[in-house]
Amino acid sequence: MVTPAREYDVAADRNDAAPVCSNGKTPLSIARDWMDAAARCDLKAIADGMADGCKRFGEPDWSVIEKHDYIKAYGQFLTSFSDYRLQIVNVMAKGRTIVFEMIESATFSHPYRLPDGATIQPNGRTYTDRVCTWVEVDESGKIAEIRAYIPSNRSRLLADAARASG
Repeated sequence: MVTPAREYDVAADRNDAAPVCSNGKTPLSIARDWMDAAARCDLKAIADGMADGCKRFGEPDWSVIEKHDYIKAYGQFLTSFSDYRLQIVNVMAKGRTIVFEMIESATFSHPYRLPDGATIQPNGRTYTDRVCTWVEVDESGKIAEIRAYIPSNRSRLLADAARASG
């Protein structure tokens, strides 16, 4: 389910002080379109919206993931977790920094392959989390940095499944 961010940030779009990127769009508009692509599970649009040097910082251990590895991991996540839903509930913007508050849910229905080759077997459980993602938009209109704050329900579900997988 996609709740478009557009209904939450109309006033921010009218802010005359908002920067404009070289593609003629505001960082808010660019980030909003990119997050809408994530809500649609559109990996191509997600990748196309990211700068080549984009880095994702985030849970569970605040590690840095480069663009290529982020897209690969996100694709694996979407394969393993069916019925993915991302509902955007709030958007805030200041300059080139945009913050999204969302509700995310999915069902762990297919094996989840880890980067080291190990596989976590699905347990059929569903999680729901309130999540927050900060993005920075560069001058060219691409997502340059992502900071993802993901609470414990998804992590707890994966940890339980990993223990059961042996």
